[in-house]
Amino acid sequence: MDKVRTFIAILLPAAVRRRLAEIEGQLKTSGADVKWVAEENLHITLKFLGCVEPDRLGEVIKAIGSAVEGVNSFDAALSGIGAFPKVSRPSVVWAGVTIGCEELKALAERVEDAMERIGFAREARIFSLHVTLGRLRLPGKPDRLPEIIERLHAEEAGTFRVESVAVMRSDLRPTGPIYTEIGNCKLKSIPQ
Repeated sequence: MDKVRTFIAILLPAAVRRRLAEIEGQLKTSGADVKWVAEENLHITLKFLGCVEPDRLGEVIKAIGSAVEGVNSFDAALSGIGAFPKVSRPSVVWAGVTIGCEELKALAERVEDAMERIGFAREARIFSLHVTLGRLRLPGKPDRLPEIIERLHAEEAGTFRVESVAVMRSDLRPTGPIYTEIGNCKLKSIPQ
């Protein structure tokens, strides 16, 4: 059986994804050759696992469930548009997180620890909290993209409640990836 490309994520509500898609629409006017993330695929990645044996997916879901047990749900907000490695020479365009940063980083660390305990390597890079909006196909040829990112640097995409962590499957297609939720681990519900 084929391995399953798997990642752990915070899924975004429809209204937030819609607002991010509107922002992408403004960014698209730059003329830069960017592979934009489809609205339905916008999310916050906590950890990319790579290709996982199908018979290990249950173990992954169970480990994530244990990792988030007792963690309270919390509010998060997306605001600010930027780029890696820098706005003047973008390779990846992103939306930033302004509320819930500490909680999301702590959640990512719990996920990292849980996955390490079941045999997945720790991420070598420092965790970077963001939502990827697009990747330049030709880095170094951003056209008007830097100036539009600068103009949108304080754009807000909305506030939402983080109530669960999703285990996702990624099927690569010529038209773009298709993401499917294969597990959902709930956080502890607390009154807002």
